[in-house]
Amino acid sequence: MRVTLKDVARVAGVSTATVSHVLNGTKTVAEGTRERVEAAVEALGYRLSQPARTLRTGRHRVLGLLLPDLTNPFFPSLAQAVAETARRLGYGLMLSESGADYDSESQALAALEQRVDGVVWIPEALHPVYRPHRPAVIIDRVGPELAAFDSVSSDHRAGGRLQARLANELGHRCIGLLAGPADSISACSRREALCEALGEKRPEWILEVPFSMQLPPEAVERLADTRVTLVIAANDAVAIGALKALKAHGRRVPQDVSLIGFDDIPWAAIVEPPLSTVRQPVRAIGRRAVELLHRRLAGQGGEPTHLVLPVEYVERGSVIALEQEAAAI
Repeated sequence: MRVTLKDVARVAGVSTATVSHVLNGTKTVAEGTRERVEAAVEALGYRLSQPARTLRTGRHRVLGLLLPDLTNPFFPSLAQAVAETARRLGYGLMLSESGADYDSESQALAALEQRVDGVVWIPEALHPVYRPHRPAVIIDRVGPELAAFDSVSSDHRAGGRLQARLANELGHRCIGLLAGPADSISACSRREALCEALGEKRPEWILEVPFSMQLPPEAVERLADTRVTLVIAANDAVAIGALKALKAHGRRVPQDVSLIGFDDIPWAAIVEPPLSTVRQPVRAIGRRAVELLHRRLAGQGGEPTHLVLPVEYVERGSVIALEQEAAAI
């Protein structure tokens, strides 16, 4: 016989309304009561019909995650953290990729919102055409148009300052910067902070490149510049692409040129030499984003929350200090 809500309520010693509140998260229930209901659900093997619950509550118990690119190893790591936290809080997860096309991003977001209760979103566009109509948390790329939504991001300006401080401390005066796209808020924040912290010691050249290991020909050519003793990359994917190009030019890392990335993706530790980088707290970003969205869905409103999480420098083998004589040239 099929187990019903009444059966769970009888075993737990509560009303059917209380069981419903526990299962749907529609009302705060005392911890002891919630534990009795959950124990009864487990003992009886009760399974709530998702279509019935959606019709009754208007909620899917599913969150959406919209990422710009699944080829960048940073994003799968983020998706894993989002999925684990969503599961812990009782949600399923629906994943979608927007790609680099702004129209596709709008279409993907609109389609995703029809199937989920709320969205965790990393925007591709600096000025998104589409605005979420459901609760949303923005990760990383929070422009003025999206300031009304909760957000979680790394301290990108602090990351740029870390890179500049390292360049100064190690005596690198001739620097090449493979900056991210001009329409990326995070990349622009890092670039601005880096240049400000360098002061009069401006980069020898600055090139805007996609967040990809496949560098454009102009960037590959520029990496042959033997004056440059330090290359700072927009992220680790760009840094790994630069490492390949530098080796092709016969330039040794770090003996001839040092290299710094950003993100600390898993691949950063296994390339040769291992990549020095600025680490984003990717797991904390994913976890906090889902927790903020869960709070909104539970009806805990108020002003938007904008969390900025700290970054840290990870020293590996791709950076060395210059000899004093070389640094003075």
